[in-house]
Amino acid sequence: MTRPIVAFDTETATSRGAPHLIEIAAVRAVGGEIVDRFEAFVRPEVPIEAAVTEVHGLVDDDVRDAETAGVVLARFTQWAGEDWLVAHNASFDAAVLAFEAERYGVELSTAPILDSLKLARRFIADSPDHKLGTLVEHLELDVGRSHRALPDAVACWLVFEECRARSGLDETTWWGEAVGRGGRTTFRGSRPRMPRLTQRLRGLEAACRERVRVTVVYGDGENAPARLAIVPRLFFESGERSYLEAECVRSGLLKTYRLDRIQRVEAG
Repeated sequence: MTRPIVAFDTETATSRGAPHLIEIAAVRAVGGEIVDRFEAFVRPEVPIEAAVTEVHGLVDDDVRDAETAGVVLARFTQWAGEDWLVAHNASFDAAVLAFEAERYGVELSTAPILDSLKLARRFIADSPDHKLGTLVEHLELDVGRSHRALPDAVACWLVFEECRARSGLDETTWWGEAVGRGGRTTFRGSRPRMPRLTQRLRGLEAACRERVRVTVVYGDGENAPARLAIVPRLFFESGERSYLEAECVRSGLLKTYRLDRIQRVEAG
């Protein structure tokens, strides 16, 4: 029996730090044919950076009236069900959705996520490189503008199908090969890593869980420390550093703070 596959792609508001979703699209394919599509803009809690606008062309006004990530993720999860997924550079797209799921308390699919980038390196070795745009040109795929979610989701699926065709394997053997060569990323494994909190920062953990306001003394060692009122939202690690994403009470904006610069936590 032919296994359905859902190829998906995301676009984000930020290029550094914690990702913020602004667009998601996916196609469901069965037996080599697209049978359904999903596409949605997302209103992020942070401004879209100019650097990423240069990549995908989206600006704040494009998504100002869109639904929040929590609403869109719940719809996407219901639409995708437990079908196997595929994304190009799957660890990135999985992390984008996993971060938003953590922010909004959404349960994502437990299905495996295959990586068409890893598969292309194995089965499309003649391509100059294995970026999705390069593969689109190399395979002469007609998918429309790159770096937008729906065309890239279609391109991801076509690359996946090309890998399947070049493998020469029957369907049963192919799925085993796809898992072996294309990895088996999961949303659960892509969730933000919770840093180990020192005793002086333990109050942030409860504040984050209960979404209550606290005041922190924050400084970089060079300037005088400031007392900041914040509502903690999300802890994560990136590289060798640990961070807190929190709403700044004064500005109402979602900001990122380095944990090693938080000198003291006070009650709200």
